[in-house]
Amino acid sequence: MVGLTSIFPLQSELFNNKSGVHFPALEFLHRGYCDLKITRDYMQTAINAFAIFLHGTLDDIERLPSDYVLRSARTISMMKIAREKLAATWNVVKAGRETRDISHRTLELYRPLFKYINGREIARLNLSDDRILTYIGTHAELDRHQVGVVASRYIELNKDWSKPQYLNIMNNLLCGVPMTFMRRLPVSTYLQLSHQVFYHIRACDPLQRRFYLAMMTRTKVLGKSFSWTARDVSRLGLLLTEVAGPELSAINPEAMAGMTAQVMLRMSPHNLQYITENQLQYLTPKPLNILSRKLKSYNDQLQLYDSASKSASRVSKEDTPGARREGAAAWALRARRSPRAVPPPASSVSSTPSLREYRANALD
Repeated sequence: MVGLTSIFPLQSELFNNKSGVHFPALEFLHRGYCDLKITRDYMQTAINAFAIFLHGTLDDIERLPSDYVLRSARTISMMKIAREKLAATWNVVKAGRETRDISHRTLELYRPLFKYINGREIARLNLSDDRILTYIGTHAELDRHQVGVVASRYIELNKDWSKPQYLNIMNNLLCGVPMTFMRRLPVSTYLQLSHQVFYHIRACDPLQRRFYLAMMTRTKVLGKSFSWTARDVSRLGLLLTEVAGPELSAINPEAMAGMTAQVMLRMSPHNLQYITENQLQYLTPKPLNILSRKLKSYNDQLQLYDSASKSASRVSKEDTPGARREGAAAWALRARRSPRAVPPPASSVSSTPSLREYRANALD
């Protein structure tokens, strides 16, 4: 294996007391034989690593140092490269170990790249460790398929998964649990869910959010919107995005203090129009600013749509048969007054007069 830094000697130049770096020449980059060497010139090392990600093979990426990948995980996640290359960094981090042996600390360092691991590989982690389960459940970028595979595996491992103490650490994994299972849970279980659970259900689709909203708004749980307190509004989290406009306006103004900026960002502008002036007085500054920006953008789009629809209707009216007949009548009147009147084009008049009729009209 040939090291990039050994192929390209560091020809550092100084400009304003700053050293320059060079991107490796592609004709000297041997795909499949690249090996990154860590040097004291950290910037040149980073450029060499970027060249491997950009032009190297999967084997080149898997030969990268694992500690270097963990330290640079956030920077690597920002690269616009093939997804399979980003997923290959997981093999670098594992370094020949079993997936079950990966520690919670390693996963925390690998968080920016964790979303590129497939669901089956995530399910092989040590799910009996509550820290790892919480890590997976609070990860913001996992999709529904990933959480579904992990949730299915966890249900097989833990027969007591439906107890509140385990549901409270599953968080986003609730989006992977079949709704038929959740419907069988007693009312007391939903009452014992902690307030942060529904802030992490980003993988749920609108149907699942409406289902959990229906479960939480039953009479024996939180009830209808007019009976909610600020604590209840805070507990609902992202479920508030599925609350209809009339129900949103029925919330007690004092309860709106439980609305957070994270929820306000996800709410529909159409539903936000139902918020009353009394409710606005109890919103904290950050959600209130987000609300004003979203409503302004929404109203601007409506105005643009209305102006476009009016102009389109005006054009369609001018192109109707009645308008074309009126245009022909106006031309005939001008032709009688002025012998030199020019007939309109055939596209604007439904029945254009012949040359004989034109001369007869001019003589009259």
